Amino acid sequence: MTRTAVGGGPSPLERTIAEHVEAWAAEWVPEAASSHVRVRRIAERPRAVLYAVGVGHDETPQILAKVRRDQPPGERPQPARGRPRLVDAALPVAEQTALEHEGLRQIRAMVGPSHPVFAAVRPLGVLLPQHTVFMEYVSAPTLRQQLVRDSRLAAPWPRARRRDGDRVWRDVGAWLGTFQRAMRTQGLEERQGSREEVVERFAAYAGWLTDTLGARTVGDDVHRCGDLAREVLPARLPTAVGHGDFAPRNVFLRGDGRLAVFDPMPRWAVPRYEDLCRFLVAVRLQGIQLHSRGLAYTERDLDRREHRVLEGYRAGAELPLAQLRCYQLLITLDKWSALADRTSTGWRRRVHDAAVRTASGHLRHEVRRLLRLVGRETG
Repeated sequence: MTRTAVGGGPSPLERTIAEHVEAWAAEWVPEAASSHVRVRRIAERPRAVLYAVGVGHDETPQILAKVRRDQPPGERPQPARGRPRLVDAALPVAEQTALEHEGLRQIRAMVGPSHPVFAAVRPLGVLLPQHTVFMEYVSAPTLRQQLVRDSRLAAPWPRARRRDGDRVWRDVGAWLGTFQRAMRTQGLEERQGSREEVVERFAAYAGWLTDTLGARTVGDDVHRCGDLAREVLPARLPTAVGHGDFAPRNVFLRGDGRLAVFDPMPRWAVPRYEDLCRFLVAVRLQGIQLHSRGLAYTERDLDRREHRVLEGYRAGAELPLAQLRCYQLLITLDKWSALADRTSTGWRRRVHDAAVRTASGHLRHEVRRLLRLVGRETG
């Protein structure tokens, strides 16, 4: 068996990954002609390192090893400022690892092997002491990558290769509806399950943003959101199992036309429309859109995508649109707060503050747009 790694000899972790894959190779990759194992680091993120693992002589990797890690110290919440969050405490890394593996397993059980629209990333195994999840390696673009290529700021030639736009957005909405119907909330801790908890989060975000960025940068509209939520939300909110990070970056667009959603963290029973609105906000507030002051995508294109997602999700049923807009507002303020949270010093902080000021103009516009929609849908 040969083990290779980038940057000299393999690290202890890479050796452990290779040894584990070798032990399970006959089950995980039965088509491999040998037990030759290659481990290559392909991405390093704040909370995870990704390794492509190949077995046999095929140059294409068959396995992805995702190694979770603690947040870097600079990214931890600052006690003095106490930025509000929808989730106040993170699970220990070992528990996150086990939960992600279980989420992948449940999604695969939900989709099955021959679904005509959805696929699943096959979970293979887990190494809890090393905080490592092994799964099928998928060589496919994400929906976020397609969204960036479809931007008006992107080079024109990749746009000709894009998929059927309307279909993929409807499929995303349909996937979330299927996931929520299949997953059971029994035994899960509830988060923000009441109107008053949501109203309190709105007040926390509005106060923190105003204190951090100043009333002139933030504007007055953020202080109207809590009152609006009190008017349109029911006292108790319908809940569903939360995906944890339902966003375009976590949707694979496979070559056979099916989509696969990954990176699940089904820890909470959350308000039913939270994941849906998290996705819609992620589409509207892509970094390229924020920092170009809304030039990357037209309102018409964004509205069309949003309409298709909602169409797929509702599956012919009526949706309480005013309530949906409340959750879009809440997640918009959460994203704004995360963007404004200063963890750097010196010149990096000055650059960060300038970027936040630019993005805040677009975010003020987005809050105002959503408030107008709620007023239209309730009036």
